[in-house]
Amino acid sequence: MFQTLTGLEYLQAEIACKHDKSFEKKNWNDRLAHFATVSILSEADIKKASNPVGLRAAILAYGEVMAGNPTGYMCSWDASSSGLQFLSLLVSCPTSWQLCGGDVDNCVDSYTTIYGAMHLHGALTRKQVKDAIMTSLYGSHATPEEVFGMNIDVFYETMETMAPGAWDLNLSLQELWDQVPDNTYAWTLPDNFHACIETKNKEMQHFTFLGEEHKLTVEVAGRPDFHKGLGPNLIHSVDGMVVREMLRRCSYNAHHIQCIDDALHGVTKDYKINVYNKHEMTETLWRNYIMSGFLSARILDYLDSDTLMRVDNTIITNLINSMPDYSFSMVTVHDCFRAHPNYGNDVRKQYNNILADINDSNLLTSMCSQVAGRMMNARKVGRIDRDRILEGNYLLT
Repeated sequence: MFQTLTGLEYLQAEIACKHDKSFEKKNWNDRLAHFATVSILSEADIKKASNPVGLRAAILAYGEVMAGNPTGYMCSWDASSSGLQFLSLLVSCPTSWQLCGGDVDNCVDSYTTIYGAMHLHGALTRKQVKDAIMTSLYGSHATPEEVFGMNIDVFYETMETMAPGAWDLNLSLQELWDQVPDNTYAWTLPDNFHACIETKNKEMQHFTFLGEEHKLTVEVAGRPDFHKGLGPNLIHSVDGMVVREMLRRCSYNAHHIQCIDDALHGVTKDYKINVYNKHEMTETLWRNYIMSGFLSARILDYLDSDTLMRVDNTIITNLINSMPDYSFSMVTVHDCFRAHPNYGNDVRKQYNNILADINDSNLLTSMCSQVAGRMMNARKVGRIDRDRILEGNYLLT
């Protein structure tokens, strides 16, 4: 079951994590218990903290709250290995998902879990293994081989066993390059964000300067035999889309959404908006939804009494009903989301909703087909129950 906290409890959990960073990977109740042990008035305790500056800011906010004053302090919620999350959900691999949010009731640190399964007996540190895992999921061979050396087979065998679907997709996306006919490939995300990559080759050029021969390596347009960036580019594009969706679903125009909802329920029959290309954009975004199975909240920007006739009103109603009751401000940095502690439950719920939508979608098939220039069927390797994703307590930690 999804665990909700009060704004005050989110602030207390924030103080616990700023005091001791290790609690970022522990359960909510453990963080609240640790807060009770922190001497928030002790300068010595603050100076010894994992993040003394951040801790001091959180304590000041806590003091304002306890005095009955409003605070503009924003708490932070970070994704549990976002790259691994997207790789797991795009192919619906329950084993991989268990490492990065799939355990509903426990905060699992994927890097520590994989590190422990390798039984390295102190030969390598967690940080070294984390670097190898993180970079390998974005196509790197050099870092894992540098870290593991002669024991590289241990690394690959562990990844194949513990995150089979995510690891197989990681390798398959590298092989997708063989299907790209040119040095440029492009794809469109469900929110109509267009991504285009032009690859280059390295070429040695010789030149003479002051009578001496020199050589310089330059990049020229061309198609390399191997391009490890294709997989990372696709996954990062999903990452970016999630950030945009979080902002759209949390920091929405409340008046506009209310008017759409009224129009859907027949309260207002003549709600019009003056937005350039609203008909064309509504059709484009709906077509992207049909192709990918993921409906972007961007479509709400173009809906009124006219354009609602071009979409399935039930699906739009479900999207609006899944959004927070109140719009609020959010600041994002990659897969970190910051908002007022009173909206902590909404931040976590929206992230869960978006990831559940990715799991239920055909987004991988859509992207791969566009990149390859022909229809490709990217199959799911298992099934992850949507309700389990929605109930997850540690997709954001």
